[in-house]
Amino acid sequence: MKKFAILLIFFLSAEASAEKDDILKIYEHFTLSSAAAGKCINPKKEELTSFLANYQMVSVSALTELRKRKPDISNEKAQEILKFGGEKLTKAVYEVIETEGCESSKIQDLITRFHMQAEWKP
Repeated sequence: MKKFAILLIFFLSAEASAEKDDILKIYEHFTLSSAAAGKCINPKKEELTSFLANYQMVSVSALTELRKRKPDISNEKAQEILKFGGEKLTKAVYEVIETEGCESSKIQDLITRFHMQAEWKP
């Protein structure tokens, strides 16, 4: 649990600016909720399709923002950075599920977020 909190704080602050709607934070939120939903629920096809479309749009925007903030890195390196961060966040969520289960309030909060992100109309 402590590891999850530390990891979450690290990734939420690592690349994020002080902006409230920072696209990298939004990407991280989508990644966390995706991991929880993937292990703990079976969404309807329409909801999953909507979530994945939104996640894809957020991912492309996050990649663009990362390249804007770090213009000296290649597109491939930027993709690796996002993938590495996403894998760490996913692993942290899986560890919480393993120790606390899908009924954990943390996981339930992420599942609630998943449903909201699926309904989101950017």
